[in-house]
Amino acid sequence: MNEKFKRLRFGTSGLRDTVENMSDMECYINTRGFIAYLEKTGEFKAGSAVALGGDRRPSTPRIKGAVAAAIRDMGGKADDQGLTISQALASYAMKRGIPGVMVTGSHIPADRNGIKFTKRSGEVLKSDEEDILASVAGERNKVNATPSHGLLFDEKGMFNSGAADDAMALLKGDEYEGEAVSEYIDRYVDVFGGSFLKGAEVFLYQHSAVGRDTVKTIFERLGAEVMAPESLRSSEFVPVDTESVSSETMAVFRKTMNEKALDIGISLDGDSDRPLLVYRVYRNGKPTDEVKYVTGDILGLLTVLGLEEMGVRINAAAVPVSANDAIAEVFINKGVELMQTKIGSPYVIAAMNESLKNHAGVSWNVFSWESNGGFLTGSDLDINHKTLKALPTRDAVLPLLCVIRMANARGIPISDLINKLSGRFTCADRKKEFPVEKSKAVIQFISPAQEQDVSQVDFNEDGTALVTYLNGNARKFDTGSEFHDIKEKLQSVFTGKHGFSGIKGINYIDGVRIFFSNGEISHLRPSGNAPEFRNYAIADTPKRAKEIVAIGLEKVIPALAEKVRGSSGQ
Repeated sequence: MNEKFKRLRFGTSGLRDTVENMSDMECYINTRGFIAYLEKTGEFKAGSAVALGGDRRPSTPRIKGAVAAAIRDMGGKADDQGLTISQALASYAMKRGIPGVMVTGSHIPADRNGIKFTKRSGEVLKSDEEDILASVAGERNKVNATPSHGLLFDEKGMFNSGAADDAMALLKGDEYEGEAVSEYIDRYVDVFGGSFLKGAEVFLYQHSAVGRDTVKTIFERLGAEVMAPESLRSSEFVPVDTESVSSETMAVFRKTMNEKALDIGISLDGDSDRPLLVYRVYRNGKPTDEVKYVTGDILGLLTVLGLEEMGVRINAAAVPVSANDAIAEVFINKGVELMQTKIGSPYVIAAMNESLKNHAGVSWNVFSWESNGGFLTGSDLDINHKTLKALPTRDAVLPLLCVIRMANARGIPISDLINKLSGRFTCADRKKEFPVEKSKAVIQFISPAQEQDVSQVDFNEDGTALVTYLNGNARKFDTGSEFHDIKEKLQSVFTGKHGFSGIKGINYIDGVRIFFSNGEISHLRPSGNAPEFRNYAIADTPKRAKEIVAIGLEKVIPALAEKVRGSSGQ
């Protein structure tokens, strides 16, 4: 019976799939597997509590019920924190030394959902996944062998009515908010104080974000005037992707900010761990009707600069390889240790942990952030002679607070803060409904097959290619190598007709990141969470960055897919 159901798998961060595939049985079995893994590592024993939270999407309560039932049946107690921000739940759990489970699909549409696990020490890392999946397999066999299995689930893998009622009875209600929310609010109010944002006026687009009331409370208690129209709250789930902001979302900001003459707008994604900061564009010191959003990589850079203005020392930072190269320029000048990783919070967290390990015994502040704007602190920070505890998971609130405070304290618009940075601009978007297997085939087509563990290829003027491997070793290849073949494949789709210059390098840390001789970058990478293909671009103007993304999605990726199909003889 069990074999006909699609099994859940880890994406970039946590388990994700369609609501249909996230049956009660699959959610139940995977949670049991996570708990079994914690038992093996000594992080769980009979009677232990497990923090549980969720976002506002329609399928979340049902999935939470399946998770709670699994925790109960493994001998634990589900500590339901109700509707809560992902990072608030993680902070609550880590403070108590207990694991946590957040039911959320983050920014993806309501027909999908996910489960994000945290250990007592924080997020599940990629190094944990293999052992967790092994424990899931063991629990699957146990559940299938249980005589009551057929009484527990129906033919679609959903709880039978009695089991469903028992599971939902473990939760505290659809609108319940627990201590995790109030503790998260206090986290910032206690450290920053009531006048931190005095004089700031902010439009908050609340839509269906689980943290919409939480963020409003934080900003107001820190002295900001917050405009959050009830008419823009939504009872239906609104998928806001802070990495690729839709024209519909920007239209909401443009209309409201212009009507109310506001310079700053903020929002969050579904589970509210990814921030969106929208600002009015000023030219020659005068406001325009144009509004833009701060890309997540630049938002993270501004955040550390804002922390630095508050007296926080910046020692090291980890960012995904897709981030704006202006970050490296700023950090080199400051002597900050910069680590570039694969895309996803587990990777930047692992890099932060390694940096802390390498500098054990000394005061060392390390940070990380992602292109979606989520900001992570690996160290306790001394601010206003108070301690802001480390929170090594994506956080949306700290970057919003730091950047708005910095502009407010300087008495300048946010657009001026951005203009003072290096003139490099990022843009990102995704090609939707692009099958996962098709994405893998495209990446494989433009990746080396004969040489393994390649980090980067640099093409020299003499026609050779210098290949750097993940272990730091390097080797030179003459013309005619597979790397030159890949370069020709890419140049056949990134053509001069569309403004592309010759290719000078390719990075393979995560996806395929192409460096052109004029300094432009196009980074092709399938999503780790959904059937989508993303293109990240960097250029010297916002217009060109946007053009590169559009060309990649509309022309380059389809052309590469067609070449793959042709090479396979289909």
